Amino acid sequence: MTNALDQQRIILKNLKVADFASRESLCFTATVVFDGEPIADADNDGHGAATIVRARQGKRDRLAAAEEFVENLPPEVTEYDDPTDSSRRFTIEITLDYLVESLACTMHAQKKMRAAFNRDMANKVMYVKAGQLMYLKGVNLKAIPDRQAYFAALRARQKEPVTILAELPPDEAFA
Repeated sequence: MTNALDQQRIILKNLKVADFASRESLCFTATVVFDGEPIADADNDGHGAATIVRARQGKRDRLAAAEEFVENLPPEVTEYDDPTDSSRRFTIEITLDYLVESLACTMHAQKKMRAAFNRDMANKVMYVKAGQLMYLKGVNLKAIPDRQAYFAALRARQKEPVTILAELPPDEAFA
């Protein structure tokens, strides 16, 4: 089943998160963009209440169109049992506020993951072996004087081919 986050018509711009204020939910503000056009502002106070989506001036019709689009998205099927029927999975009907909050949470998690990855890339020898991310403990990437020779020796010690992330452009390494 498709995931509502996989759609490309509704995205967020200018996402600002206040981690310190996030308690029951993510505390954030963002601009909601529908088909490339900013149509609304969204925010959540982080205390478990719903995300509020307010149309920008003159954009009520576009906001209504975005809500109509979202109503036609398939429901999200969770991994949890339906509380009314344990033979089924719990499903959530997608609403615009739910989608906006989900997008904000996903974007924020990706940003945090990217920051952690960038920190590790600068200091650790990281490589991919058999589809798994690995790193060498106790080896500081910055302290290796001849990286090319070091990486060649690392490859020679492996039974399977490895991709050394420090040899790739940053975006490709992250991917």
